[in-house]
Amino acid sequence: MDLQSSVTTGVALLGAALGVMNTWNTISQRRVRLRVRPAVAFAVPQGHPSFSIEVLNLSSFAVTVSEVGFTLMDDGQRRGKRITVTDPQVFDGRPWPRRLEAREAVSVYFAIQPVLQHSKSLRKAYARTACGEHIQGDSPVLDEIRKESWQ
Repeated sequence: MDLQSSVTTGVALLGAALGVMNTWNTISQRRVRLRVRPAVAFAVPQGHPSFSIEVLNLSSFAVTVSEVGFTLMDDGQRRGKRITVTDPQVFDGRPWPRRLEAREAVSVYFAIQPVLQHSKSLRKAYARTACGEHIQGDSPVLDEIRKESWQ
């Protein structure tokens, strides 16, 4: 094999590798990416402890979050049960469901009692988008709640 054909083969392989990387990057940029993080909030306007779920949009485009809550451990069922936050409180004055621009976050606050009734079976926090994507997240707060009996 001479030098010219070796260089041609090397350039062709480099071009193929860059094409695959570009395709992968394009597919990745078109995915909905959210970070969902549950927390316990003690300093809220009502003065009572409450839970919060923070949703951060890591996508490169705007996403509308329409539902948040917790999934529960399933008892052999195909799909697990969930606790949906029916009356989310957002203290920035903007309406719910929330449209999040790229790199924007929202924290949703809600009463602690309905969640504590299911503390042993809490699995993960979740956020559902208007387009039907279902993203889950965990945090050390949920681990502590599972260990402790707050009831």
